[in-house]
Amino acid sequence: MSQQEDDLRSLAKIMDMLRGISLILVVANIYWFCQSFIGGWRFHSETMKVLGNLNEAGGLFNNPWNAKWWALLLLALSCFGTKGVKNEKIKWVHIWLFLSIGSVLFFLNWWILSLGWTVIYIVTTATGFVCLLLGGVWMSRLLKNNMMDDRFNDENESFQQETRLMENEYSINLPTRFYYKRRWNKGWINVVNPFRASIVLGTPGSGKSYAVVNNFIKQMIEKGYSAYIYDFKSV
Repeated sequence: MSQQEDDLRSLAKIMDMLRGISLILVVANIYWFCQSFIGGWRFHSETMKVLGNLNEAGGLFNNPWNAKWWALLLLALSCFGTKGVKNEKIKWVHIWLFLSIGSVLFFLNWWILSLGWTVIYIVTTATGFVCLLLGGVWMSRLLKNNMMDDRFNDENESFQQETRLMENEYSINLPTRFYYKRRWNKGWINVVNPFRASIVLGTPGSGKSYAVVNNFIKQMIEKGYSAYIYDFKSV
């Protein structure tokens, strides 16, 4: 257990590091393309020298999207390695809404730079990044919880059963309850022609008499059957 806890802590640190690098790339993108607005601080020349070296090595700032794509990749990796508690109020529609808004604000705001609206570029980029972060974290939590909801594969082992009541003057109809498509459903076992013989199999004490035989006898009496009942117990 101690080794597992250490592994989880190490994984959490790696995810935090990836998210931190993603945030640094976003900040670097803003700094590079908004120099006219934030370029007057004390260490501007040193910062631009570092960013210039990064740009020469990987072309991160050749256009407004390169650094953002790398930031999105690292952000996605950090989100899918994050554990958390599922929020019942969060649905897929909320996730897709935040991801859509985040993508538009984060990637489709390059034209703002040509107009010189650096403050709006900073706000839209930061807001888009936060929306993508929230959408990614929620998606990760929802996917992980959905995969753990059916540990014993009950969903794939369930199937549609008869839900219609098919009744005639001779039929025996037994009410049932079955699980299908993540909910309990009411159904019927319809013995529409009991004269063709019926057999009930089950281990001793499994409830054959209570669930089936007693209902058969009750409904047969109600419908005016004549019956010969022989209960044989083998030793």
